[in-house]
Amino acid sequence: REALAPSVCAANTKTMAPMPLAESNELGDRLGRALGDAYHVERELGGGGMSRVFLVNDLALERKIVLKVLPPELAAGLSVDRFKREVQLAASFQHPHIVPVLSAGAKDGLLYYAMPFITGESLRARLSRQHELPIHDAVRILRDVVDALSHAHANGVVHRDIKPDNILLAGHHALVTDFGVSKALSNSTGESNLTSVGIALGTPAYMSPEQAAADPSIDHRADIYSVGALAYELLTGRAPFTGLSPQQILAAHVNTVPDQVSLHREQVPPALAAVVMRCLEKKPADRWQTADELLAHLEALATPSGGLTPAGTTPHHARGLIPWRIVAGVATVLLLAGGAGWWITRVPAPLLVTSTLQVTNSPGLELDAAISPDGKLVAYGAGPIGRTRIFVRQIGGGTARALVDSAPLPQRTPRWSPNGTQITFVVGQALYAVPAFGGTARQLMNASGYEYASPTLSPDGSTIAFARQDGIYLRQASGGGVEATKLVTARWPSYLVWSGDGRRIAYVSDNPWFVYSGAMLGNIGPSTVWVADVAAKRSVAVTDGTNLNAAPVWLPGDDGLLFVSSLGGSRDIYQVALSRGGGARGAPARLTTGVNAHTISLSADGSRLAYTVLTARSNVWWAPLSSASPTPFSAAKPITNENQSIEGLSVSPDGKWVAFDSDRDGHQHIFKVPVAGGEPVQLTRDSVDDFNPSWSGDGRFIAYHSMRTGNRDVYVMTPDGGDVRAATAYPSHEMGAAASPDGGRLMYISDRSGRWEMYVASRTPAGAWSEPRQLTRDFGYRGRWSPDGRRVAYVSLVDTTLKVVDADGTHERLLFDGHALGLTPQNAAFGYDPGIVYFAATDRQGQYAFYALPLSGGTPRPVLTFDDPLRQPRRPEFDTDGRRLFFTLVTDESDVWVMELRAR
Repeated sequence: REALAPSVCAANTKTMAPMPLAESNELGDRLGRALGDAYHVERELGGGGMSRVFLVNDLALERKIVLKVLPPELAAGLSVDRFKREVQLAASFQHPHIVPVLSAGAKDGLLYYAMPFITGESLRARLSRQHELPIHDAVRILRDVVDALSHAHANGVVHRDIKPDNILLAGHHALVTDFGVSKALSNSTGESNLTSVGIALGTPAYMSPEQAAADPSIDHRADIYSVGALAYELLTGRAPFTGLSPQQILAAHVNTVPDQVSLHREQVPPALAAVVMRCLEKKPADRWQTADELLAHLEALATPSGGLTPAGTTPHHARGLIPWRIVAGVATVLLLAGGAGWWITRVPAPLLVTSTLQVTNSPGLELDAAISPDGKLVAYGAGPIGRTRIFVRQIGGGTARALVDSAPLPQRTPRWSPNGTQITFVVGQALYAVPAFGGTARQLMNASGYEYASPTLSPDGSTIAFARQDGIYLRQASGGGVEATKLVTARWPSYLVWSGDGRRIAYVSDNPWFVYSGAMLGNIGPSTVWVADVAAKRSVAVTDGTNLNAAPVWLPGDDGLLFVSSLGGSRDIYQVALSRGGGARGAPARLTTGVNAHTISLSADGSRLAYTVLTARSNVWWAPLSSASPTPFSAAKPITNENQSIEGLSVSPDGKWVAFDSDRDGHQHIFKVPVAGGEPVQLTRDSVDDFNPSWSGDGRFIAYHSMRTGNRDVYVMTPDGGDVRAATAYPSHEMGAAASPDGGRLMYISDRSGRWEMYVASRTPAGAWSEPRQLTRDFGYRGRWSPDGRRVAYVSLVDTTLKVVDADGTHERLLFDGHALGLTPQNAAFGYDPGIVYFAATDRQGQYAFYALPLSGGTPRPVLTFDDPLRQPRRPEFDTDGRRLFFTLVTDESDVWVMELRAR
């Protein structure tokens, strides 16, 4: 809590009146005696409002706290228990812009409450120096204050004393103190008693009319009025009513309309002045009705596009707009001629890349580039995979700035609102929103469970679309207990993008790992771009599914898409026109060659495109295993060392060869290489991608999966690449094959049941493969056979645990749950000892390591560790023969680029 904010009291020392020394020592000594030996009163910091403030050392916890002591005459008529109960609610607040009340008590006739000690300055102290604040600073402070009020009001607490003295400044943040104290005092004493001892609940300069009139039905809108009075002073250097006695100020709040803000400071933008004056309306019903409503307007004003045009700039206006009368006339003619025919004949002009500019060049990852609607800023995620944070920077240069100071990690997929005032981003299954120039992130949605992904906010902010394994779902952004409704059925949808008019959603089916997975970022697997019609609740494929097709963005006018595809071998950007029904009109047109694009984003006018260039270089390594101690990565040796991306690998039964997939010739094909090193031998040469080779235990064949039929199917071939045969040919996807030690059974992952599970097929006497039987029923993934063929170890994606099941599907049991140790299993494999399971896992810091675990259970033993966070395996695939461990080491690099576009 001490890290939450600067201190209440240190901030107030600049504005509190000094206390006579004798009086201060007397009360301090009295407080020290009341607190006992567990605390030491260090000094008095001053007095503020109804309290005297002391700095106290909490000796047991070795920390400094602040005690605010109320007048002794007040405690006499106070219900201490009721005061404590009322403060308890405010003490439960956990909010970055609220200084919490730690506790409240009464001893030796003294009533006090405790707060953290944090170093800083009060807003009153700053106003005393500057009198009025820069407009952007004022809006930022007000936004933080109202954000705090929003949290308090949602929990039933009205502050009732918002003023500069109760607002603290720390760096670029404002924090509100004394939440709940006014209510605690009034409820436990009665306002008449407070008045009798000369204490008012509220400060005259900032009190709402209903407070000034002693209205007993005061609600949260009184705080809205006080914010208006505070804003008035921040912008003009004076309160709404000045030069009057306290009684006259109270009367003015009830009867007098304050001067317009612009009369005292002409530079205040009209939109901001209007927000302030609405806060100061006499009737609560005429003000902003909630802090959330006010916060939304302040956030919109926190950016230049929201109305606060910086000095030295000129508002940018759209060019080439056609007068509305001409538009109306043309529209009438089109309607008479048949608007549908106009859509059918209209084709977006092919685009031409005129120039490119590299925006970032730091080592490591910069992902998910999102360009602002005006094309001047770019937001992106940066940092180690699994710990990325959103940054914003100008495209023309300047320093990147973190978007939020505190929010969960990893932060991914930033998206700008149409007016450029807000950015949403994703953390796991949660969707957050934050002002485009930074501030406190608000959680819009959080969905638990593995099946949720890609939440995204509609252009009008009313609806959130998100993905489950079986389709696209919609729910209201405001929540309200309304259940989500299914929009369309889809298989592994991800990367949802609303059209500009909110009528359609482009998305990707299959291979969500390409964008979102930390372990398989940049995964080369195939995927398809689709478009869903929100009103009709139907979708249509825009691309085929034999290649990677990902990261769609809408062209201006919503009549076409740009997307990333491996259609030509490397990952490039393609353009496709759409029909009125959402399908493709003609073949996609290739815009770039060899850019290795990962995701893309387009400015509102379509003239600028931001994209990330992702280069994932991975090679095969091996390391010896020891039963005595973990092997450090420094003892590992590379088997391949080329500019390529390897995903899956398998060691031959005799330990002489490693089979692997690689994109070294453009497509992902299967190769084998001697463990001792040498030139790889290419085994597959088709025009589509082949993945995840697995050597059979008898050494007679290699199984793998491919997209040759437009669907993932399992194939087998001899170790020299000959006699290729399909092992599956179902409408579902089958992948990740593993042959049994005797070669008579084939295990693979399939989504035929509606989600990924493991299945086993047997070889028939004729050499074909039987109809599979389902082996797992808990999201089984990445299964591996024991050396005797009696058991299978696998990862359950329901709870990310390691499990073992008998080969006939019986006696399934938990082998390892790593949550208590902070370990997340990624994959498992047996060596040649059927009693030992090896597995890969990441810890809480995202560090990768390999472990050995007896089949009888127990604590896993690390066998291979990686100290360098920049040299990690990351992908889950590995293999072992019990003496050596074979894995891939990934070296990622990505940067943000911008290209200029124009119509051909």
